[in-house]
Amino acid sequence: MKYPCIIALAFSPLLLLAAAEEPEQAPRYSEHVVKLGNLDVEWEGDLRLEPINTHSIDVDTDQWNQQAEVLDVVVRDGIVRRGDVLLRLDTTRIDEAIAEAQTALDELKTRTDISEKTRAIEAESMATTLEQNVKSEERARRDLKLFEQYRSKIQKERQAMGYERSRNYVDDQTQELDQLETMYGDTTLDDRTKDIVLERARRGLDLAERGFEHTKVENTLFDAYTFPDRERDVKDSARWKLQSLGHLKIRNQLTRMRWELDIARESRDLEDKQERLDELKDDRERFTIKAPIDGILTRIGAEAGDEIGMHQQLAQIHDPSTAQLEGTIEASDLLVLDQGMRVSIEAGAFPGLSLPGTIRSIGLVGSPSGAGTSFPIEITLSKHDARLRLGLACTAIAKKTLKRVLRVPVAAVGVEDGDRHFVRVKRGENVIEQDVVTGQRNDEFIEIVSGLKSGDRIQIPMDEDGN
Repeated sequence: MKYPCIIALAFSPLLLLAAAEEPEQAPRYSEHVVKLGNLDVEWEGDLRLEPINTHSIDVDTDQWNQQAEVLDVVVRDGIVRRGDVLLRLDTTRIDEAIAEAQTALDELKTRTDISEKTRAIEAESMATTLEQNVKSEERARRDLKLFEQYRSKIQKERQAMGYERSRNYVDDQTQELDQLETMYGDTTLDDRTKDIVLERARRGLDLAERGFEHTKVENTLFDAYTFPDRERDVKDSARWKLQSLGHLKIRNQLTRMRWELDIARESRDLEDKQERLDELKDDRERFTIKAPIDGILTRIGAEAGDEIGMHQQLAQIHDPSTAQLEGTIEASDLLVLDQGMRVSIEAGAFPGLSLPGTIRSIGLVGSPSGAGTSFPIEITLSKHDARLRLGLACTAIAKKTLKRVLRVPVAAVGVEDGDRHFVRVKRGENVIEQDVVTGQRNDEFIEIVSGLKSGDRIQIPMDEDGN
């Protein structure tokens, strides 16, 4: 019974030597014809649930830009409802500003009322002055017309008549003296009486002659200066009155234009003062800070007694009902994903939970990501689940069928140095390694972007079972 064991031990080195010398079997390949076909691809992306509707909690004032003291914090964080009081600020300083703004508005209204009444008085005075100037201009125009038609002729005739009267008076006095001398020359009157009568006549003649000389001078002056001056005065008066009336009308017009500007400025000032007062009152209402929406309030860090600035962000309220998934995708994912595509959402924290969603947007501008580029993506949920929380990590899954792409079995593509892809292609009786550029893939097939064409024959390595 021991011999078989001895025989086996004796022949074992020979068996090992024979096995070592047996030649290695060549790898076997199956042949595959490259052709167009459909390729079902799937994308999975890790995203987080973020709120779309987020409101900042701050003191959103229009006029008040100074700091305010915190009186008390009513709600510091957690779930809030719209209108809930979150925080109150001290209104002492803004109340003083409101009182000053009210006083300034009242003073401006008083000044405006005074200006309106003053303008009313000035308008009445301007109307009276205009009426007076119109009448004065009409009278000057009438005087000029009367002067040209009548008075200039009358004045000339009166001057001529005065001249003629003075000359006639001299002639009359001369004749009277001659008659007296003739009449008293042969009389027996007392020489004394005769001398008196003749002397009187001679004095009368002398006065008449001197008066006539004056009349001649006055007549010359009248023709040369007096009448031309009167005529010029009448014409100038009419011209000046007309010019004065025109200037008065222009001044009145300019005054009314200035009034319009003053009224517009006063109106603007009143509106500005009223607007400032109204805005300060509105700002005061905002010193009681309330929740603008229903949502989740992040923590308010301010404490009673703290000074906070206007428009300083104190916290945020997130509306969980408007949450969406946000994240990034690689450039290669753009071949699978499209805006508006339906996806399914899974949350690892809740096994079995699957919700439908839709790609809301894919960013048009990418950002560097390692050696590639990433693009922002937003996915909205078609349904909501009460277990979901903001910031929750989720997985989005999208499926797409690429129509009529050049595809080959995954096993047909070899990889060398991590980035070189090749396939074994038959060229006649020879087989060569052909470099290819690959695209999308699934567990069974891979897309060939370039390097092959439909109808090429390639070899696929087979395993020991011939598969």
